[in-house]
Amino acid sequence: MTLAGVRSATHLLHAGGYLRHLLATTTGSVVVDYLGSGTFLGRDPVRDEHLHTLLPHDARLTLRVAGGPAVPAGPAGRAGRAGRAGAGAGAREERRILLSVGTPGIKPYLRLLARERSRPEVVVVDEGIGTYGDWRTRRDAWRRQGGREPWPTVRSLAVTAASRLLTDHRWALYEDVGGTWRVVPEVAAAFAASVAGLAATSSPSRLAVYLTQPWVEMGLVPAEAFEGHLRQVAQACTDAGLELAVRPHPAERGGRYAAWHELGRDQPAELDSAVLAAAVVLGTDSTALLNLAAVQGRPALRVSVPQLRHLEQGLGRRQRALLDTFLPTPLDPRQRDVLATALRSAAGPGQVSN
Repeated sequence: MTLAGVRSATHLLHAGGYLRHLLATTTGSVVVDYLGSGTFLGRDPVRDEHLHTLLPHDARLTLRVAGGPAVPAGPAGRAGRAGRAGAGAGAREERRILLSVGTPGIKPYLRLLARERSRPEVVVVDEGIGTYGDWRTRRDAWRRQGGREPWPTVRSLAVTAASRLLTDHRWALYEDVGGTWRVVPEVAAAFAASVAGLAATSSPSRLAVYLTQPWVEMGLVPAEAFEGHLRQVAQACTDAGLELAVRPHPAERGGRYAAWHELGRDQPAELDSAVLAAAVVLGTDSTALLNLAAVQGRPALRVSVPQLRHLEQGLGRRQRALLDTFLPTPLDPRQRDVLATALRSAAGPGQVSN
């Protein structure tokens, strides 16, 4: 198996979920050729420790890191040929799988095709909310990251076409069944498996945790404007008897939120015990906020930022339906009383103080 397209620790969480499924449904050895992680806004948030905490530990699993030695993923793990996944018991046939994040990686696919002289099986795991968009939302995302036309449009069309033509199986966290979105239990099991190994059973706190995104780094919101936004949210939290805590996005500059209760970001927010114990979590249209509400069952609220209104309006139809299924309508923190009331209701009577 070749693992490609990882850009965050959460991507490894999804990949780990599929690997657990593969190990549970096959009896042979599984060797993973991990191509490494790329950068987002100049930062690589994926560390070696994430490989050990988010990928399964199994005697049959070996992880081969590009440019480095093989990493045993289980007590009896040993280095082996990359790009192989075991078949059934006693079977000699080998499955060649490209496990890719978001969409099939075109370059890894072509390299595997040239090397193996046969088409690999392509499995795609979730990238985030972007996975549920279309070619226009992908194009707009690359534009926000600094892409200049015509490259974002050409790239988006190519990736969309490749996704339709090359994907054999989608290991998706969410599924649209007859117009109704649901969480896919087999995929969501990865979150439960990872939380089971963490101290996620601490007593509930009075924190209202805001999951930020790198809007300032991307030039979409001035730093002063976002600080003002957080002050408005903090005032509403105080009115609701809660304390605002900020959980920065891995791509953001550290220490930006020192004026508030700034949480660490060593693990995905969905697995962070401080976030899971919060009275309520808040954010904009965030993948982590969606997952915490839909998969982890945490009380969650969306808030709006004036400078980001065009992003809300630019959501794809499927993205909007997915968010609206599991999250309430965004609230404007400038309407302090409205947000404070929503915070009290979401947190519940046992979590607020007067």
